[in-house]
Amino acid sequence: MIDDEEVTCCLALLERSGVCEWLEDELRQRHRRPGRPRALRVRALLCALLLLAVDDRALHLSGATEVLFCRLSDASKARLDVVGSAHDARSFAARSRQVRYLFHALSSVLDPSGLVKNQRLRLDEFARRCVALGDDEARDARVRLEFFMGQLLAASVARCERPLHLAYGLDATPVPLFSRGPSKRSGLCATDPDGGWYVREGDHREREDHKGRRRNRIAWALEATVLTSASREPGRLSSFPNLVVGLALGRPGAEPGATALRVLRGARARGFAPGPLGVDRAYSGALAETFHLPVRALGYQLVVDYRVEQLGCQANSHGAVLVEGTWYCPAMPEVLVAATRDLRAGTITADTYRARIAARRAYALRRKSGPDADGYERFTCPALGSSPKVRCELRPASLLALGARTVSPLLPAALLCSQSAITIAPDVAARHAQSLAYGSEEWARNYATLRNTIEGWNGFVKDSAHEALAQPARRRVRGIAAQGVFITLLFVAANLRKIEAHQQQLANRDAIEERKRARRRRISLKDYLAS
Repeated sequence: MIDDEEVTCCLALLERSGVCEWLEDELRQRHRRPGRPRALRVRALLCALLLLAVDDRALHLSGATEVLFCRLSDASKARLDVVGSAHDARSFAARSRQVRYLFHALSSVLDPSGLVKNQRLRLDEFARRCVALGDDEARDARVRLEFFMGQLLAASVARCERPLHLAYGLDATPVPLFSRGPSKRSGLCATDPDGGWYVREGDHREREDHKGRRRNRIAWALEATVLTSASREPGRLSSFPNLVVGLALGRPGAEPGATALRVLRGARARGFAPGPLGVDRAYSGALAETFHLPVRALGYQLVVDYRVEQLGCQANSHGAVLVEGTWYCPAMPEVLVAATRDLRAGTITADTYRARIAARRAYALRRKSGPDADGYERFTCPALGSSPKVRCELRPASLLALGARTVSPLLPAALLCSQSAITIAPDVAARHAQSLAYGSEEWARNYATLRNTIEGWNGFVKDSAHEALAQPARRRVRGIAAQGVFITLLFVAANLRKIEAHQQQLANRDAIEERKRARRRRISLKDYLAS
């Protein structure tokens, strides 16, 4: 039997989210059929599935039937308006039909896809039987699905007191499906056509590599774009746990920038204040108009890494050069410009690289003001000011500076060298600009914290002993909407587990810090004394 307290906790979470009443209204509007009224309520079904997820069990509809009609006390059944029992095989089959009917009706409200599911058809028949949805209809369904996801995640996070300032990690992770992929040899479609082949290289879509060879497929899967909160103080235990605060599903590699932007907008609409955002190289190659510029307009500060072809000088404006996200004097030596490229090529050591990154600071433009409401920033030459960082013939006052580097000005002089300041528009090299100097210790510390947080979360929720997100046999439903319901409940259960672990860490903070500071001595001469 399931304890009544667990039912109370899960039901309270669902009531905080507000999705049960919202889905009941949607079902009443869409499923107006004659006949006997539906006896099972949405909140009872979602509560049963959430109980399975919290209990580390497989999310099967037969398991939800067992929970509702066999494992609840009479008091919990009364709270959930569950009537009846399943005392034999016949009654259990009847109750199972109730559960399946309600779940598929619920999924139809959230489904942005008109593809045929649960059938392995020939491709021509599959194309004939699919329902073509209009752009507006598909967009509205996707909005409903992501609203459902966001509300449940926000309800799970509401157990903790939310700080004013948070940092975030963003990543896309594969979610394997309980389906065989399409077969070109047999000409059959997939039983879950909402998925796609996921490959690890590139943008995760099934394509040929640069030599014309097919990339290795990993799985037929959906791609979950996950937004997690992270600590703004790297290396210290935060008062707020690292939780999933945003989620969206799609085909692998399909519009990663636009999908991530929807997740960020949803998180901000639910009250999560923007802050530093760590993303990997998959997003550094996204279009600026669909990712970087809208993300900055929302108030997030990107902390990004670069691909090999993006290293070095990335753009120029009014004579200033953008080198790996930071604006520098155009006279900065080429050996410093190519520092990261040389490191990845293996021609310099890590110590040499750190020294060259530190030497870049003298050539960085000084921020005078901005960014303003429109995103424009004002920068001034490093040879200006009361303590110039470099000495330049075009700035006579800088020649008297002691300890500054001497640079050779480029002729003819650019606007940067002839004006007191320059204004750089927000759309200039928007794909590469970031607030932290790439390769610096501050950048490395923040990027490592944000990326380790999201990658750690991927492993946390895929732990086979708990949510087991990577095991499709524990989610034997097909369709992006049905998978969206199950995947969201698994992330909610993982959030609750993370909150409990974090509370234990806070209770034992002093002991944890003491163990961290203690020196680990593996051997001692005392061990060799004769007894």
